Amino acid sequence: MTKRFYGVAILVALLFSIYVLTSAGKFHIVDEVSLFGVTESLALRGEVDTNAIAWTQWVNSPGEVLGAFGPNGEVYSKKGPAPAFLAVPWYLALLAVARLDIGLGLLQGTLLWNGLITGLTAAVLWLTARRLRYSDRIGITLALLYGLGTIAWPYANQFFGEPLSALSLLFCFYAILSFRLTDRLYWIACAGVAAAVAMTTVVAHTVLLAIYGLYLFTFFFYAPSGDPVQEEPDTEPAPSASTPRGSLVQRMVLAGTTFAVPILLAGLLLLWYNNVRFGNPFSTGYHFDGGEGFTTPMLQGLWGLLVSPYRGVFWYTPLLLVAIVAFVPFFRRHPVEGFVIFGLSFVLLSLYSRWWMWWGGFAWGPRFLVPLTPFWLLPLATPLATIEQRLERINQGAVDRRSGALLRAVGLDGFIIALFALLSVAVQLLAVAVNYVNFEIRLRGIFPTNWADPLEFGPPAQRLMDWWLSPVLGQWYLLRENFVGNNDLAWLRPDGNISLLTLFVGLIAIFSLVLLLSMVLKGYRSEQRNSTASPILLASMPLIPLTLVGVWLGQAATDPHYGVAGSGYRAVITEICEQAKPTDVIVTVAPFAYQYPMNWLAGSCRVMPPIVGYGVTNAAEPQAQTLLSELLLNTERIWLVTGGLPANDPENLVERWLVDNAYEADDRWFDDYRLVRYASAVRMRSATTTQLGIPLGRDQTPEITLLGATAPAAATSASILPVALEYQLDQPVNIELHWFVQLLSSENYPVALVDTAPRNGYSNFADLPVAETQREHVALQLPENLAPGRYRLIAGLYDSTSSTGERLRLPNGRDFVDLQTVTILGQ
Repeated sequence: MTKRFYGVAILVALLFSIYVLTSAGKFHIVDEVSLFGVTESLALRGEVDTNAIAWTQWVNSPGEVLGAFGPNGEVYSKKGPAPAFLAVPWYLALLAVARLDIGLGLLQGTLLWNGLITGLTAAVLWLTARRLRYSDRIGITLALLYGLGTIAWPYANQFFGEPLSALSLLFCFYAILSFRLTDRLYWIACAGVAAAVAMTTVVAHTVLLAIYGLYLFTFFFYAPSGDPVQEEPDTEPAPSASTPRGSLVQRMVLAGTTFAVPILLAGLLLLWYNNVRFGNPFSTGYHFDGGEGFTTPMLQGLWGLLVSPYRGVFWYTPLLLVAIVAFVPFFRRHPVEGFVIFGLSFVLLSLYSRWWMWWGGFAWGPRFLVPLTPFWLLPLATPLATIEQRLERINQGAVDRRSGALLRAVGLDGFIIALFALLSVAVQLLAVAVNYVNFEIRLRGIFPTNWADPLEFGPPAQRLMDWWLSPVLGQWYLLRENFVGNNDLAWLRPDGNISLLTLFVGLIAIFSLVLLLSMVLKGYRSEQRNSTASPILLASMPLIPLTLVGVWLGQAATDPHYGVAGSGYRAVITEICEQAKPTDVIVTVAPFAYQYPMNWLAGSCRVMPPIVGYGVTNAAEPQAQTLLSELLLNTERIWLVTGGLPANDPENLVERWLVDNAYEADDRWFDDYRLVRYASAVRMRSATTTQLGIPLGRDQTPEITLLGATAPAAATSASILPVALEYQLDQPVNIELHWFVQLLSSENYPVALVDTAPRNGYSNFADLPVAETQREHVALQLPENLAPGRYRLIAGLYDSTSSTGERLRLPNGRDFVDLQTVTILGQ
């Protein structure tokens, strides 16, 4: 492997290490959660739903609705599939490690993925500069400026699709450029694959395909551009897969077909994906009838994206101001590439400036412009080449080194680039060091949203006179007010605790990689630029960032944001994983605690039940009822997890629905979180109904008649046994009665039991009407290793207010009713 590719590998490792050290290890906005939900579902179950955050469908603002309902009430993300799909191997690698009983947070680890994507984008930018016949030193400089001096850095630490858009669009550009220079057909195939990835990341990128197509076909009519003064690109062997030497039309058809095939396959993938989600290949999940769409006046959007203090790109990456000036000489030297960059910029700016939420919601800077950032930085290669020539003359002794010759060689243009580069790096440091969401929330207080009509919301700090409210300055305000409390670094906790090990290993890793990269740079000054890199160094170099990742994940796992092992939600997860079966499902009513199961559940469970997450009132919605009904018919056990809610909360409509339709077995608390087990209706399909008509009462006075009972005639140990009781009141009941249901062994010892008020506490007997049939659903969680045999199922009523637990009696004096015999078959 040549030294260049060794240098590229070092560059990627260096940037990735910096991104790991500056990662928060947390979601910032719910868009990230939606994409992660797809990755998790696909990796664990081969599905693409985001049911784990179904509650996001019922919010005030259409901008927060991150998906749409499928035919069966399931929720699917409206985001393009590529970012979530391509992160699956990374997720699975983390999962394999986590299941070695290593305390590794899957969510935290997956959030590092875009750091690798951004590092690869920087590497492609370096190689693109080389293809344009600029030196490796300029390529490395551009790559570092992109990776550390643009909004690419903050987005490397977040789970958005924009970093993948940047990589795919730039690689498509690079591949077509490579084809133009080498006439190798496989570069067209690579360009087609990159275009396909871009299209499946953001469907709107389809409009860019025409520009790339024109760029491709200019090869047949316009000679590739380059600067003969610069270093020649690496020589390549004679192409073994070049376009055939047929007629011009034949060559164009072959090139066009090779480019189009991956794109057509991507189009079919999107149609299939839409059909899987929504039952319609042309339904994307966007709510154009609900306010989403291209409705913003273009000039307003352009002002916002380019100039406004709130989202103006030059506020967030000042270096791009210099790049605009550099575009003129770049265009003169590379007119075709200049037209391509201009065309891509014009189309995407026109597109996103019209989008109803052009500012991208709670985001850092103009996130929709992240894909254009490497293209806008590329023109800096031209002034950098001029500066490099002047410095080379000094190194070669052509210019006297004395009398400030070095300063003159750097020149005013060099100092301007350096100044704006440092300013841009400082802005990105503020972005990754301080949680920008805190200032976004503050801006919402200054410019409040009209929740009666959320679409009325206008992004704040739009006027230049509001420059002091720019989020860029907001980061400084937050840092100055309370850096520790507002910090966004995983190794620095808001309580002031610092993971010195992570910081030490991170700094050592970065220093080592900087040293290796500087050695590569020195090699480019010699005649050994294409020499073979040491296999030992090449093999050992990835260990540097991997060691940092391991240390970072180890300390990040102790972040209180993800709970404390053995308590609260973490204890709930442990309890579920010890008993989880393939026929289980988890329903959560804890919308602000979704990060706990996303981080820990899959790594702790050998059998991973699917999760459906609702808010307290969501069960009133028809889509939620449809999905819950599907779960009731296709699963055997339902785990309900609630957070911060009392038992039998009248506002908790999800629990009320389960009480009426499923069969509750038990109810336990883990600090502020509650775990309730239900049996579904599946086991009742083969149940036996016993007609009883037995009255129960006090003092020989019938108060309640037990009409009948339904339960399976057989069960296995460790399973859950549902029981339905039908009864009616014979007269008003003015005491608080509870049902008890028990499974007795041959020695009349209760091996499983349940105790409940009517409707599991949502009703009481005093409120029930007389002479009207009532139905009570309960379930018994059978213990493991329960001996096979025949067991008695009994039920009765007792006074819960009595100190002795006085039971109602049958006419024969007994205090319970024999319901039926249940055969336990073993596991």
